[in-house]
Amino acid sequence: MKILSPVDKVDEVEELIQAGANELYCGVLSEEWWQEYTIAAVNRRIARACNFKSFDELKKCLAMAHSYNVPVSLTVNEHYYIQEQYPMLLDYLGQAMDAGIDSLLISDMALLLYLKEAGIKIPVHISIGGTVFNSKTAGLYQSLGASRITLPRHITINEVRDIVTGVKGIETGVFILNSRCPNADGFCTFLHMQSADPGYKNACMLPYTVEVLKPEPDEVSCLPSEEACRVAAAISRQQVWARHHMDEIPCGACAIYDFNEMGVDYVKIVGRGNQTWRKVVDITFIRMLLAFLGESGITAPVFREKAQALYNYTYRRPCRTLTCYYPEVLSLKTGQLANG
Repeated sequence: MKILSPVDKVDEVEELIQAGANELYCGVLSEEWWQEYTIAAVNRRIARACNFKSFDELKKCLAMAHSYNVPVSLTVNEHYYIQEQYPMLLDYLGQAMDAGIDSLLISDMALLLYLKEAGIKIPVHISIGGTVFNSKTAGLYQSLGASRITLPRHITINEVRDIVTGVKGIETGVFILNSRCPNADGFCTFLHMQSADPGYKNACMLPYTVEVLKPEPDEVSCLPSEEACRVAAAISRQQVWARHHMDEIPCGACAIYDFNEMGVDYVKIVGRGNQTWRKVVDITFIRMLLAFLGESGITAPVFREKAQALYNYTYRRPCRTLTCYYPEVLSLKTGQLANG
């Protein structure tokens, strides 16, 4: 299983690879795009600290990574681009391919279709914004030329298994650390932004209320009690997640055992814009857990115990359901997940 790590500075490339990253992904926010589309991001990150500033920086990154035989993917994963952006977008893609980028990480179906129809030959990976909820969707992307998909971060382990076992010949990956958003990325039109202003609030954290419309009197008897409970629980979780999902070091490491068993190809660490030391810590944490998988006779319960202990030691905090990508793992007593 490979580790996919973020990178946004040339001088951290070698350090991330030596820490154990098998592949890197990055963005480029060029001056031309920045001046023309200050707010309209090219890759879901409008902060310049989350991106290389030029294609010259990208070339330096590629030269260093390729010297270690480590591929680099470029994020061009905004959910959609308007027609007026395409001339600049295509020039942007041309510069990236001239620089020697190994693959494109995209979300927009229109862009995927354009690349296919234009005969542009470069490996395409589907970003989490591609909303792959089932194997049929994975197969559709595969038929359009995609060679890899990243699965949504809110789905369960069993849902991941259904997709991975339901489609062959395409690589699959999951998020494993940081920024645990419970919502479907592909349906979100907000941007991930960072600010030094302590008063800043990410769009997901803006004050809001969620209310359930009261049924008409003749509909009350038709509302199943279990459905009412499910809605109430969803509202409660949403209000809690909105306060905590960005900054509490969310983690899904306990599920690595299951992902390895079912054949997931890579785990992705979120973190464009994080400081280099933090990226190194994250990579080292996951690399150590992958090493545990190679131990003779290791079982799922033992692996999860090791993962939780290492998380506690590395990040100085206990595991909590609130910050767990796959909270069903924390509730397991036997170390087994149902295959249904």
